[in-house]
Amino acid sequence: MKTVIHLNLRVDPTQYIPQIREVPGYDYIHMIRQPKYMTDLSLLNEKVHYLSEIYSPKKFVKKNNVSLLHAHHGQLGILLLPFKEKTNLPLVTSIRGRDATLANQPVGYLEHMKMLFEQGDHFYPVCNYLADSIKSWGCPPEKIKVLYGGVNLNKYHYRAPDVQGSGQNILSVGRLVEKKGHHVLMKAYKKIKDKFPNSTLTIIGGGELQEELISLANQLNLGDSFRLLNHLPKEQVQQHMMNADLFCAASLEASNGDLEGIPNTLKEAMALGVPVISTYHAGIPELITHNKEGILVQENNVDELAAALEYMLNNRNHWTSYTKAARKKVERFFDAEQQLLLQAKYYDELLGGK
Repeated sequence: MKTVIHLNLRVDPTQYIPQIREVPGYDYIHMIRQPKYMTDLSLLNEKVHYLSEIYSPKKFVKKNNVSLLHAHHGQLGILLLPFKEKTNLPLVTSIRGRDATLANQPVGYLEHMKMLFEQGDHFYPVCNYLADSIKSWGCPPEKIKVLYGGVNLNKYHYRAPDVQGSGQNILSVGRLVEKKGHHVLMKAYKKIKDKFPNSTLTIIGGGELQEELISLANQLNLGDSFRLLNHLPKEQVQQHMMNADLFCAASLEASNGDLEGIPNTLKEAMALGVPVISTYHAGIPELITHNKEGILVQENNVDELAAALEYMLNNRNHWTSYTKAARKKVERFFDAEQQLLLQAKYYDELLGGK
């Protein structure tokens, strides 16, 4: 079995873990830059290594019988270029969102990315939107292979939405950063709150905007109808999803240019049968066709989002057709098992199918 060195930003239970540890037919070495990026010790094992402690890449590669390098972010691809040069191994780089923008990037980032496009072997953007973005930067199209992040459909079972019920619980999940658009969702919710006195809005996530969002909730006088829950384990987040009547991802391009690929939380909600509302942002229209798998509105538009929330809450009879189409879409394009097989196929092609 061939071994792949995977370098990712930190070791935590994200979608990266299956794409590192569960690729069919491939063993892994899970690498991070330094021990401080080992953020979940339950994932520590003998296959976790630190790039800062590898003094002879050639010896390390030979000892561990490594066939391929996989960087899980643009900046990590740049970081692995000297490693590639010393070992002469092929290098593939996943492109996940911010790394296809100049948002908060170090000086010379674009020039270094162009060097990576030249010297790297394959690039796996998580949606066609990001594929087009790196193409516009000069990445050769023949090196680009879109690899969507997947949902484990054995854990996310479809349940028909409660169209007869009276629940009006709106949920959003995502880091508390500008591009998630939580502030826009809160303002939109304020506009409809009085029409739906029994409704609630829950946002789950932690991050730099926590104090700002708490302050905004007070300014908007959202009261007990609003909850901001800090980081929760994935199982608890899934439970909240299953209890939600609507899921909303109000994604937008941040003022510094930061953007999403396709939020995994949207795919998970769709897999579970929760009706979704989102925005025409980045790769999201590849997941949701407006008025088919859910509702899409222009990003950063409070009035449009408020109208979408109101429409969904007033038209429960449409929920079943939306959620059935949404589940089919996830099964067809975003099934983790199928995406991991595709990842293995891409590796095989690069390594000559050996």
